[in-house]
Formats: sequence, structure tokens, C-alpha cells
Amino acid sequence: MRLDVSLTLDFRNDPARKRPWKEFWEDGLWLLCEAEAMGFHSVLVQEHFFQPDGYGPSIPVFLTQLAERTTRIRLGSYLHVLPLHHPAQLAQETAVLDHVSGGRLDVCVGLGHSLAEYEALSIDRRTRGARMEEALDVLKLAWTERPFDYDGRFYSLRNIEVRPEPLQLPHPPLWVGATTAPAAERAGRHGAFLAAASVEAEVHTAYHKAWAKAGRDPADARVSNCFSITTTREDPEQVWARNRERYFYRWDFYRQIREELGDPNLRVGSADGPAQAPTGPPTPESYRNNELIGDPDQIFESLAPSLTSLGVTELVVNGPASGLDWRGEGYESIKLFADEVMPRLAAL
Repeated sequence: MRLDVSLTLDFRNDPARKRPWKEFWEDGLWLLCEAEAMGFHSVLVQEHFFQPDGYGPSIPVFLTQLAERTTRIRLGSYLHVLPLHHPAQLAQETAVLDHVSGGRLDVCVGLGHSLAEYEALSIDRRTRGARMEEALDVLKLAWTERPFDYDGRFYSLRNIEVRPEPLQLPHPPLWVGATTAPAAERAGRHGAFLAAASVEAEVHTAYHKAWAKAGRDPADARVSNCFSITTTREDPEQVWARNRERYFYRWDFYRQIREELGDPNLRVGSADGPAQAPTGPPTPESYRNNELIGDPDQIFESLAPSLTSLGVTELVVNGPASGLDWRGEGYESIKLFADEVMPRLAAL
């Protein structure tokens, strides 16, 4: 089975190293565009709302920019916080993006984990799961039926016609993000691909069981998993020591928002296994296992067993952390990965 490789960036304007917004965004867009020449399969844009560092301010704006600046690479969301969008409106917006990109769009949606985002938009966090279920139904109907009706607890729609229809038929590839088994089961049940952020086997098993139970061909399932990767010729511990505060800034955000929401700890980790939840006040070292740092051989040898055992069909590389030099150190890491690790991954 072919393994595709995608690249995503945080797009967080680190207050400790804050730069003019347009200059900051241009560096990120430049690196994502460079990914096309490096041979990446797709580039993915993240979403958050109302964050002090501007984390993920506008998926459609950045995807439009990328559609105009690239020609072949696929483009995707990673991810739309679906309960915070009206699904019919999102269906229309993504259909436009599908045409603008020439049919290169993938759409990934998920629950999100920020209490502040739900409170700001006056949505009860306790309804996240139920809203997600309905919104997935509406999103697919809006893409495929014209007109359509829907009766639900949160959405009641009559004679709605979404135009344009997507360029890719019946609709752009749909992915559902998951860090837990119930979320992965939802993806399989809805016939979506799985965008996992977990190396725990139970998450991946839940997806494949739900996919098969719905009568779908197991060979048609697609699964991505995300790893934060730095490929370097330097001593990995020297790289860690130099950038440890940037890595801490990247990861402690997720602990804070998950804690505020009352969710379990974010169950991510290195390719060698799940990271342990910090005990006591978190330090940069609490997240050391979340960052895979090494030379091309080390990176490949760490990734290959997990990708194979979990049945991953798309590796998502979480690129250089915000606050690093994306045109310098960041570019060099991604280029070295593309030149020396991706060809070996393609042979798995």
C-alpha cells in the first residue's frame, strides 16, 4: 500500500519572538509551497479561534493562497472544528475551494479541544459529540443532494441547495480527526478517512472495525497519523536543548486546553510509543518524547515500525515549531527529510 506524506505547520506567532503578521505568514506559506517541489503529497492548514498568538486564524484564506501558488500538491484542512461551523455553510465554502484548487482539496473535521472557543461562540461543550454527529450528516448531504432536507436536534433545514457542487464527486475526500477510540469509531461509521493523532492501537482498531461493520471494503480505508519530526545531522540532544522552549510552547498549549475542557490528556507520542502525561508542573522535558529528532536513518528506523503496524497510509509531518527560522533551520530539516527519508518510506 502506498504511503503518502503530508506537511503541516502550527502558524502560531510566538509572543516571545513575535513578528509582523504578513511576514510571519509569508514564511509559512513559502515553506508549504516548497513542499510541492520536495515531493510531498499534500500540505495541511490548521484551525483555532481567538488565540493570543493567532493560531490557525483562517483555513480558507491560507488554502486559497496555496491554491494560487501551487499546481500539483494536494491541499487540506487539519482540521475544521466542525461543531463551531454551520455544516451547510462549510460545505459551500469547501466546494468553492475544491474548484479554486482544481480538485486538489481534502477536508478534515473534528471536535476540537478548546473550551474558550466553544464559550466564545456560545456553544455548550457538552453537546460537542451530538453536534458532530449531525454536522457530519448535514455536510455530506449538502455536498451530494440538491436540494436536501434535514431534521435534527441542532439543525433543521428545508429545501437547501448548496452551489457550487464540489468539483470532486461525490465530494472531496473527508477525514475525521481522532485522539480516542470513540472518535475513531465515528470516522469509520460515517465512511470518512481517519486522521489519527495517537499511536495507540485501540484507536486504529476502532476505526477499522467501524469501517468494516458499515460494509465498506477494508482496502478502501485510509489512515493518517501525525508526528513532530526534525531531521538533522546535528546531535539530537543539542537540537533539543537549543529549541526546547519552542517545543514546550508547541505542546503545553494542548495540555492546557484539554485540561480546561475536562478531556483526558492528549495521547500523542513518539513513534516509539505514547508519551506519558506530565506529573506535577510541566517542563520542556515533559514533552521530549513528543518530538522525534534525529538523522535520516534514526528518523526512518523510528517511524517505519509504527507506520507499518498501525496500517498508516498517510504520514503527516508536523513541521518546525513556531518561533524557529522556517526559511533556515526549518527548511533544512524538511528538505533533508524529503531527500533521504521519504524515498525509503515510499518503499515500505
